[in-house]
Amino acid sequence: MGLSLIVTSLMARYLGTQNFGLLNYSLAYILIFTTVSKLGIDSIIVNEIIKKREDTGKLIGTTICLRLLSSTLSISLIFLIVRYMDPHDYTVQIITFIQSISLLMVVFDTIEFWFQSNLQSKYIVISKSIAFTIVSVWRLSLIFFEKSIYYFAVATIIEGLVISLFIVVFYFKFKGPKIRFSFLTAKDLLSQGFYFFIAGLLIVAYTQIDKIMLGQIMGGTTVGIYAAAMTISSLWVFIPNAIIQSARPVIMISKTENEQFYLKKYRQLYCSIIWIGIGASICITLLSKPIILLIYGNEFIESINVLIILIWSRIFSLIGTTRAIWLTVEDLGRFQVSFVAFGAIVNIVLNLILIPRYGAIGAAIATLLAEVISTFIALLFFKKTRPLFKLIIDAFLFKDVKI
Repeated sequence: MGLSLIVTSLMARYLGTQNFGLLNYSLAYILIFTTVSKLGIDSIIVNEIIKKREDTGKLIGTTICLRLLSSTLSISLIFLIVRYMDPHDYTVQIITFIQSISLLMVVFDTIEFWFQSNLQSKYIVISKSIAFTIVSVWRLSLIFFEKSIYYFAVATIIEGLVISLFIVVFYFKFKGPKIRFSFLTAKDLLSQGFYFFIAGLLIVAYTQIDKIMLGQIMGGTTVGIYAAAMTISSLWVFIPNAIIQSARPVIMISKTENEQFYLKKYRQLYCSIIWIGIGASICITLLSKPIILLIYGNEFIESINVLIILIWSRIFSLIGTTRAIWLTVEDLGRFQVSFVAFGAIVNIVLNLILIPRYGAIGAAIATLLAEVISTFIALLFFKKTRPLFKLIIDAFLFKDVKI
């Protein structure tokens, strides 16, 4: 985290609000199509591997082939969309195309799920840590040699390439199952992952559409102000995300063994995530001004109020991430689409109303309300998902979470 703060600080100060904004504006397109290229399979594959150990190689190999095809198509679509949205901004077109190449690396993310299903996530952490260190050195070198924004866009490719390389090396080192393709498995994965694909696309759309709308309505500088706050608000979430990923296979396995133990483990996970989030949000809210001024400088002073709003949206985002486990295990993935659709509609409508009037602060308010509605309030809309609403409340109140 310390290295990340230093690199982010120096990079933002070097690029300035305009170029920092353009870099994040183009990255918003990449993040949207990263979800497209994953096809929703990432939400179900761990559960499939646990249930069908003998078909692990087939599941991984088939997913890799499907993602290779979807990633290639996504790169082409990104290029066409950006050409249409920003026909005269060649800088945006070039940096977006450069960053889009990283989608080809998403193909090998599939192997991560084999490590997760075997409770060996530490090797994924090692791979990502090495990649982050290399990319940090790359970015610092660019600042030292005063390179242009285009070289910073290449960092996205380098990070994906290094992570993929180490994941593949670890997979063969630990003698992972032989990878193979199956048309029947492909059909089954696409069918099961469909609802999660639509939901994931809607999620990433409404979490990234604010940057795109800010760029179209207000310009690159406002995107830079917003992106600076968003970066700080998300800086700490690797901790709860690591907890969620580690707990996922344990909870899924416990469902097949003991229902009460399964529910208790799930409440414990939610309790941990919620209260870690509350603690982090309070600290960052109180220290928002010195954090922004120390990391970004006076040029980003408008990011302070944006950060105070956005940091509280992270809690609900984590609640949504944890909810995906329950929906998968209970075979209720179809509701995910409805939940996210509510949030997406709210976010887009509020962005259209608030961004022209309040700029980056308006986008932050829209994001917070969208997260609250889609990840928490929406559970009350359907009878079958109301038990999860109660479970989350119980977890917040420390009810039935003792070990």
